[in-house]
Amino acid sequence: MPAAMYHSLLTQCSAVTLLNAGLSNQNYRLSCPTGDKVLRVNQRHSHWCNRELEIECWRAAIDANIAPQLEWVSDDKQFYLSEFVAQQQGDWSQFSSMFGHSSSRPLAAMSHPHVDAVTLLAQLFASLSQLPVPSKSITVSAQWQQYAQQLAQYSAEQTQGQWQQAWQQLQCMNVRVRHWLSQLESCVLLPIFCHRDLTPHNVLLSSTSACQTHDDNVDQAKLYCIDYEYAVASHPLFDLASAVATHELTNEQVNQLTHKVIVQYCQMASLTDVAAAKAALPAAINCFWLFSAMWALLMAAETTQEDTLAMSKYIKFYNQYLALIH
Repeated sequence: MPAAMYHSLLTQCSAVTLLNAGLSNQNYRLSCPTGDKVLRVNQRHSHWCNRELEIECWRAAIDANIAPQLEWVSDDKQFYLSEFVAQQQGDWSQFSSMFGHSSSRPLAAMSHPHVDAVTLLAQLFASLSQLPVPSKSITVSAQWQQYAQQLAQYSAEQTQGQWQQAWQQLQCMNVRVRHWLSQLESCVLLPIFCHRDLTPHNVLLSSTSACQTHDDNVDQAKLYCIDYEYAVASHPLFDLASAVATHELTNEQVNQLTHKVIVQYCQMASLTDVAAAKAALPAAINCFWLFSAMWALLMAAETTQEDTLAMSKYIKFYNQYLALIH
């Protein structure tokens, strides 16, 4: 870290608070009088994360003003220092829930002060779709094959009965999975910038101060994305699926958001068959939960044979995700 930046943090930081701890990183809030920061500490061996690509995508989002400023990255990509975005109007993660495409949804919209969730999400999707296409591209079919190959390799040495049972369960779904992939591939939308993990926990609600708007009495809310570990160029419906599947929206809100976003995607790809793209969304939602389940099983495989608690935790996630597939 540059000496001046280090000295500033050392002398001005008054508190360090853990924001969250995940499998691949931990985030700490540094309280500073000139503006709070977020220090992110990445695991050294997060082989599922391409850190160079993550930074490329994060910086593209910064240029579009939909991501916190990235102020410093260590040479080994283990540490990031970024802007802290205060959640003045409430934490967007309160929208979090898990839905299969045919799940029963709430009848009324969740109360959130001064926020139209559909409009803000649609604006975020519009901004993401205009970002430069990342240097790495992966199709939904290739993602499935990649996960399946990794799981097959682990299966040869995995002795836990519950893990093997879960793996056999996934293999029995291959015909259904190929049908979902065929539905997505028949929906000819061009690969675009895909965050691939647009859950409410990776979305921040920010507001522009009133003095910067034309209306002196109204703050302008907008959404930021964080955590670009999985961002690549891919099928645009996958991002929409991840938001629909994990946000607590009513059926009416889902329909409104789906229409706005898919019309936009079709216009970008010079397509007119909006109905076909909408019809493929359930397949994308199933793929989102399938990949979540496969990811949980991969994490379970990477636990030590003696750590039965960790194994059980990931198998529980696996079962929760799989239950949301229709």
